[in-house]
Amino acid sequence: MSEEHQAPNGKYNYTDYSSKMGDLYFRYDQYYYPLDDDLPDPQVDPILPGARVPLQKVGIAPVDLPITVMRRDGGLQTLQSKASLYCSLDDPDAKGLNLSRLYLLMDQTIRDQLTNEGIKNTLKEMAKKQGSNNAYCKLRFRYPWTQKALRTRKPLNPWDVEQGNYQELEDGSKISHEKIEGQIAYDVVIEGRYHRNAEKEIRFFLTVDYVYSSTCPCSFELAHTATEMREAAANAHSQRSIMKTTVEYDPENLVWIEDLVELHRQIIPTEVQVIVKRRDEQAFAELNGSNLLFSEDAVRLVYGELDKWHDEGKIFDFTISTSHEES
Repeated sequence: MSEEHQAPNGKYNYTDYSSKMGDLYFRYDQYYYPLDDDLPDPQVDPILPGARVPLQKVGIAPVDLPITVMRRDGGLQTLQSKASLYCSLDDPDAKGLNLSRLYLLMDQTIRDQLTNEGIKNTLKEMAKKQGSNNAYCKLRFRYPWTQKALRTRKPLNPWDVEQGNYQELEDGSKISHEKIEGQIAYDVVIEGRYHRNAEKEIRFFLTVDYVYSSTCPCSFELAHTATEMREAAANAHSQRSIMKTTVEYDPENLVWIEDLVELHRQIIPTEVQVIVKRRDEQAFAELNGSNLLFSEDAVRLVYGELDKWHDEGKIFDFTISTSHEES
């Protein structure tokens, strides 16, 4: 094999097709830097196939972006997000948008710390630089938090024993009052929307997915009847369920992710469990049995509480959807 077919490190370059296409240079020049005038620009004197119509959304998604989120307790959490950025293409005679600018702008305004002000600046700059009347910024990420076990307690330390700060069981053993905690993560979306000609120019939305167990009331009654009438062993089926709740919030009256999670935990306490020892497994069965739910029930329960938030001025609007996945 000739020298022309060897890579700079002396190894053979098996992707070199110069023997077949000698008029082409099969080498990447990492030092070449073209001038702007040397590069074609399809935006100048564009070819426009199809109908000459404006487009509602043009953008990039999903794009990896590390973000730093402020937690309700004041701490900061660095997370990996998937970002989506869109603008409207309002000029029907324009070829398209300069999409590379969207990522660079987002990296400058949101990356260090995710704030409502940062999203607002991103939206306005996107619309300004693209000449758009509408802009959208959406960030998806997993938000970690803690969840207490239903019954399992933390190890009892000597100080609590000495102070009498414990619970004594029937067999005389002592346990802590504090339940052990595990880590759980929530699918979260934070979104900002900009509409130049709207009464409310910028709107903010928070979406949280809440995963819970739902025991079918019909199945529960049928199983109970079978046992009562025929002494048949029967069990109601429980379903893994996902509720997606979106609130439109006032940036001056922030709704924390933890606020929305706690609302769901209080109304639908059968959240999927992280720590499940035998006593927790038993507790979860009892909890499901005392919280029988159709999907319609779940939505109405959460609706009632969110409606209070709306009446109190904590949120502007909300939507709820849930899926009880049949077993």
